[in-house]
Amino acid sequence: MPASGARVIAAIETAWEVLRESHPELPDVYVSVDNEGARHNLAWPEKLESDMKPELPIHRDTVLAGPEAVLDAILHVATHALCHARGISETTNRGRRHNKRFREVAEELGMAWPAGEPPHTTRGFSPIPLTPEATEGYAPLVAALGTTLEGVALEVPEAPAKGKSGSRVTLQCRCVPARTFQIGPRVAAAGPILCGVCGKEFVEK
Repeated sequence: MPASGARVIAAIETAWEVLRESHPELPDVYVSVDNEGARHNLAWPEKLESDMKPELPIHRDTVLAGPEAVLDAILHVATHALCHARGISETTNRGRRHNKRFREVAEELGMAWPAGEPPHTTRGFSPIPLTPEATEGYAPLVAALGTTLEGVALEVPEAPAKGKSGSRVTLQCRCVPARTFQIGPRVAAAGPILCGVCGKEFVEK
């Protein structure tokens, strides 16, 4: 039976939690699977409240490519997240070129740039392959992802509606001028979000 989107998201969330056990600097996240480009960072709300989580975006094509591709994507985002948590500037050229600091943090997650190989002219030190030891260590996690993704068939999401940016929803309150921020749709749907200035509920723009 094909895996449902909910099962896929749950499997990716579990994989992230496994990483957090050995890297507690990583934040709690919620996972989205969509067609919105090749994003490789956590999507942080403009104002992260105590009950809000950043979004871990995984491209649908990555899921369809199999468990190894999903793990690679998770580890890449986790490297950026660790750099973010430590205040490290790990990219240049509008986030496209990954520098030596990115490479150094990636090593903590089991990746290693091939000795003697220069960085890519555009992407820098990316993608960074896993070491043989890390590949063996992550094997149970890959196997668990593989069990969930076997025969996966995901629905193609509709194009973002007006007022949304990718999988983000823009909310606004009744202040003049209105205060706005972006948030993941699953978090927005969890319950009312009240403005601390006007006291009114934020609604979709």
